[in-house]
Amino acid sequence: MRVVFNYRKALREPKQLREIAPGVYLPFAIELLFAVNFLMFFAITLFVGNKIRDYFPHAFEDTWVMFLLGIPLLMATLFKKIEPEGKNIYIYIYDLIKFFITIKMPKKQFVNDRRVAFADDKKITFKKCVQVVKDKYGESETSSKNNKKQYAVNERGRRVGILSNQE
Repeated sequence: MRVVFNYRKALREPKQLREIAPGVYLPFAIELLFAVNFLMFFAITLFVGNKIRDYFPHAFEDTWVMFLLGIPLLMATLFKKIEPEGKNIYIYIYDLIKFFITIKMPKKQFVNDRRVAFADDKKITFKKCVQVVKDKYGESETSSKNNKKQYAVNERGRRVGILSNQE
């Protein structure tokens, strides 16, 4: 009997902080991305709060600690929960910026995942289809006349049926 183990769930666990310094352990684990987000938003909030206090010295007098800890904690929690299209928010923002720079700004157009090169042409012309091949006994039958699959061969030996221009 063969036993197969699935380690997918264990390997998809996010990286976590359990030790702050050698010998100093946290009572619970904190996700690394959440900690980085918190520190980033803490620095932004501290900078913005100090700029506001430069102009209004008594702003956040009683709520300075709540302002410094509450807003970064709220923003880090939101960034942890938001997963657009199942991706990390930073990967999604990177992909969005790359999309705008490579596709939207040059105004590229796609049809069936292929780039359309002639989409900006002002005038599109169509040529009349003509039958260019005859077999030994007269005209060959094409699929427009019946459902019989029949190849026509021209003098050069290539299989052709209907071409858009006459040689």
